[in-house]
Amino acid sequence: MSKKLFLGIALNKQQIQIIGQLQDNFDTRVRLVPAANLHMTLAFFGQVSGQQQQQLEMQLSALCRRRFSVTLDTLAYWHKPGVLCIKGQAKDNALLQIVAETQVIAASLGLHKSEHSFTPHITVARKAKNRPAAQLSFDPLVIIPGAIHLFESVSGVQGVSYPILRSWNLQ
Repeated sequence: MSKKLFLGIALNKQQIQIIGQLQDNFDTRVRLVPAANLHMTLAFFGQVSGQQQQQLEMQLSALCRRRFSVTLDTLAYWHKPGVLCIKGQAKDNALLQIVAETQVIAASLGLHKSEHSFTPHITVARKAKNRPAAQLSFDPLVIIPGAIHLFESVSGVQGVSYPILRSWNLQ
């Protein structure tokens, strides 16, 4: 049975709290991303078979996993998916290397490969029809993760959840 998988970064309590304060200012017509689901995706792999997952985990274990930093400092509205997100620029070479290598791995295993260039972001609300009327200010969110995680996207009666299947420490 296949699973919908992605590689990403989990947020700490302080980062989740900062995002929660920003979400408190949003229009009530948007659907807020629950605190438990806040994360930053590095690579979306799509539907992955059990055999592909084994190969994926083996190759992810061999990645050069240097610690990196990313700053998310802009609230953006993305019309096509109808989301509000906080985003930044991928400047850290260690982050860019992980993203590039995971795209190579995805292609080698016949998994989903993004057609867009990587923009570090965290989706904070869905079902948005437009950007917030007032320019909301927030302190830039600086993320220096200690690990990357293989998440599964699981749909259930309560909505979507993202359990972590495996983690790799960053050095």
